[in-house]
Amino acid sequence: MADSNTKSTVELVVSLVQVLSVVVGVYLSVQSFNHTRDKETEARHAEAEARRLEAERPFRELRRTVYLEAVKTAAVIATPEGRTAEELGKARRRFRELYIAELSMVEGRDVEARMVALASAVDADLGNLNQSQAAALQLARALGQGYRGEIPSDGAGTSSR
Repeated sequence: MADSNTKSTVELVVSLVQVLSVVVGVYLSVQSFNHTRDKETEARHAEAEARRLEAERPFRELRRTVYLEAVKTAAVIATPEGRTAEELGKARRRFRELYIAELSMVEGRDVEARMVALASAVDADLGNLNQSQAAALQLARALGQGYRGEIPSDGAGTSSR
């Protein structure tokens, strides 16, 4: 009888070890699957972010180029000492072009507000746009939205200019 109790205990332990092995194996398989899935998701997100940044690069380069030209033009206008009337006239004309068109296409709201402030300080009439200038401004904004892939909503394009 002791032999049969020992045999039953051994069989019970062996059965328990087998069940635990299966449970641990299933648990580890699920954990491995989840870990792999999470890593794949992270990789997809990283790849999507890299694609997004690459797609935005031309816009950022255009913005940088236009911002640099705006800064140079503003510097000429803001420091008229030692400059010829022709230089100042060209700078004012270029500033107006940037103000109405190119810069409006790429600028953020903060830059727009600063541009309006500088325009008011430099040339009070600069804010008074004629019909064709206002149309060019609206076109530049719409092109900028399209370039960035934005969908304009009703009332889009209204701003301080």
